[in-house]
Amino acid sequence: MSILINVGHTSRFHIGRIILLVAAALMTLNHTVLLFALNKPVLFMGYAAFNMYALIVIAIPFRRHEKWAWYATWILPIGLALPATDPKLAPFYSIVAAACVLGLLLTMRDFFAVAHQVAHRVP
Repeated sequence: MSILINVGHTSRFHIGRIILLVAAALMTLNHTVLLFALNKPVLFMGYAAFNMYALIVIAIPFRRHEKWAWYATWILPIGLALPATDPKLAPFYSIVAAACVLGLLLTMRDFFAVAHQVAHRVP
């Protein structure tokens, strides 16, 4: 049996991943602060946990080019775009969601390019 693994990262991948890491980290921090600042702790606890999970996925399996992580990371901009229906929150959440989409599109070539993959035999 053989498996395909990606070797090396392009600068486009690094930039996209950094955008995603920064967005997830800032949103985790934002929702953690709001957890204590506003009177809706359960809501912001859920958002903080959601963003922390996204941060962990981007930090470990995403860096390893695991395709499921790329697909799963699309939940981040979708989850951030949902609160954008409130006019007070729309600009902030929309900008962060757009940055996440940009980060994902920048990393797409590295995830799906056959030229960056090498087949290894697994015993």
